[in-house]
Amino acid sequence: MRESIRHLAVDILTQVNDGRSFASPLLDSCLDAYRLSATPDGKLLTYLVYGVLRHRGYLDWITTKLYRGNFRNLDERIKNILRISVFQLKFSDRLPSFAVVDEAVKITQIISPGKSGLVNAVLRNFLRQDKNIPFPPLRKNTAEYISLFHSHPLWVVKEWLSALGEQNTVALCTANNQIPPFTLRANTLKISPDKLSKNLRPQGFITTTTVYSPDGLIIVQSDQTIQKTEAFYQGLLRLQDEGSQCIPYLINPKKNESILDVCAGTGGKATHLAAIINNQGHIVAIDNDPEKISELKKEATRMGITAIDSRMADVSANLPEEFHERFDHVLVDAPCSGTGTLRRNPEIKWRLAPSDINKSTVIQNKILCNASHAVKRGGQLIYCTCSLLSKENEHIINTFLAKNKHFLLCKPPSSINQSLIDSKHFYRTYPHIHNMDGFFAAVLRRD
Repeated sequence: MRESIRHLAVDILTQVNDGRSFASPLLDSCLDAYRLSATPDGKLLTYLVYGVLRHRGYLDWITTKLYRGNFRNLDERIKNILRISVFQLKFSDRLPSFAVVDEAVKITQIISPGKSGLVNAVLRNFLRQDKNIPFPPLRKNTAEYISLFHSHPLWVVKEWLSALGEQNTVALCTANNQIPPFTLRANTLKISPDKLSKNLRPQGFITTTTVYSPDGLIIVQSDQTIQKTEAFYQGLLRLQDEGSQCIPYLINPKKNESILDVCAGTGGKATHLAAIINNQGHIVAIDNDPEKISELKKEATRMGITAIDSRMADVSANLPEEFHERFDHVLVDAPCSGTGTLRRNPEIKWRLAPSDINKSTVIQNKILCNASHAVKRGGQLIYCTCSLLSKENEHIINTFLAKNKHFLLCKPPSSINQSLIDSKHFYRTYPHIHNMDGFFAAVLRRD
């Protein structure tokens, strides 16, 4: 007999919480294995897993007030049964309360029979005390209240309060706990966004155009999985957040120019750059992960891209000699905390520590410094992250410019929507303001 949807959610959350896996690939694998893609059960499974990951801090605060023992020492599977159940009781009305409790007890009897009474007692206690569970007073401890009520690490909330103020911090945390738009990019080598939208409509996809990217579509309604459509197999599109889609327009390359992407990953920005120059130019895309390079090559083939030369290299160690002063444009899409993508990857919240940021900045500084040697005189160096932490963003740029006087911070070109550029000429996007992932970027020119 197949496990119930909630039991599957417990299994996935337990794997995610051990720190070795991300939710998205585990969900995709489970949806395929049980043939749940685009089904109501598949949507419920996704809703439960991401809902618990987004609200975990809030759910754990409530549960610790109801559980008489040490919640930290509780079996992770039991924690996840309680999290899923409290999440359903608090945020969903699909099932009556007694059914949620009954299902939780049944799952516990399978996983750990001796704990079924505990689960039953905690959940029934929640039903009695829900409205009376106290949170820290907002005005006496603003950071702690926002951290617990909106499920974000306290140290991140404190940084955002300092940088953005209370109103924006609350709005940002609220947006991070919402379902993000499902955004794709039309491969303009093969099709325009308008034609792609018309192509997808008969297959049950209703789309709207993105606000800031000229190449993007947002799926607002769908009857199937986009990756299983003929349009996807033909390379007419790529899944890509709008904030990421805008980065190539900061670079604004012309045909026959040379571009180096030093942290290319699976090629989201490299394939977009190839489309912008209509395959007429030379893009070298490098990464230190062989699996990502392999995926990049597959993507380039799927999308009909011939301008990309993909290679293995680790620019955090050094820049290959052959790349010195060779490129018109060098893109550093630096590895970072990913705090701008918490809507899509909420598990990041529960893995990050301040020490991780300190380690990241060391690598980011090395990569930016090494990559800068690849820029021709008069060429440009573009640094970007999907982080909303100043240490990974403007601090990196300011440190680099202080040590490299032959580079200057430039105002981004008119090819990018200027409402995304702040008064210091930095590109910034925010989930609560722009309805896209949070990104930072700076354009530097070699004098």
